[in-house]
Amino acid sequence: MFNKQNKKDEKKLIFNTTSLLLKVASADQIIKKEELDIIKEIISEFFSITATEADSTISEAIKMNKESIDLFEAGSYVNDILSLQDKIDFILCIYEVAYVDNNLDFLERHIINQIINILNINKEQIKIIQKDVQKKLL
Repeated sequence: MFNKQNKKDEKKLIFNTTSLLLKVASADQIIKKEELDIIKEIISEFFSITATEADSTISEAIKMNKESIDLFEAGSYVNDILSLQDKIDFILCIYEVAYVDNNLDFLERHIINQIINILNINKEQIKIIQKDVQKKLL
C-alpha cells in the first residue's frame, strides 16, 4: 500500500504512524486488545512487515508515547513523507482503530481531527474519507 522509501526513513515512518494509531487507541486512557490487534494488522499490511516486526514496533511506540513523542511531532513527520493518497488511506486506518469497539469516543474524534489537520487534509478530502469510513466500517 505504501510507497517504500529508504530503510531508515521507512523505519521512522512505521514508528511514527504506529505512534499516531496508538494515540487514537489510548484516547480513553485504555488500550484494548482488539485495538492492538487492528494496529498490528494495519501496520503489517500498510508497510508489508512481519507480525514480529509489527509487535516490536508497537511495543517501542507505546514506550515512546509515554515518554516523549507527541502528536504534532509524529504527525508532522508522517505529513512530510506520505503522499496525499497514502495520507487518505492512513486516515481510513485511523478510523478502523477508533471504530474497532463499534464506538467513536469524543476523545478519539478529537485526536483524529488533530491528526487530519496536521496531515493537511482539506474539507473535501475529509468528506470523501468520512463516506468511505461509513461504507467500510458501519
